[in-house]
Amino acid sequence: MQFKAVLVTLFIAVATALPSPQDVVQDTVTNPSASDDVSIMAQKNWQAAGGCKNDWDEDKRCLNACVGEAGGGKCPGWKSITALIQGGCILSWNTCRCVCEY
Repeated sequence: MQFKAVLVTLFIAVATALPSPQDVVQDTVTNPSASDDVSIMAQKNWQAAGGCKNDWDEDKRCLNACVGEAGGGKCPGWKSITALIQGGCILSWNTCRCVCEY
């Protein structure tokens, strides 16, 4: 009985200690209305609504979510947005992180 408990504990410890895959830059878009001003004042990042999905990379879904949320008030007056697809979910499921420069 003790041997099984040690094995289960060891398995859980190793599974939680495995590194997450590297962030993959999905795409970057610049706001055409902000093309006159080239100065970057600040950077903001957030996780896009939708949580863990396995299809963030289809049809620029992650980037489109970031642009929509930025325009909806998360990053008013943005100059550029970068969409990152990150691990952290089960197997091939990922999250979408938005990085906004304004």
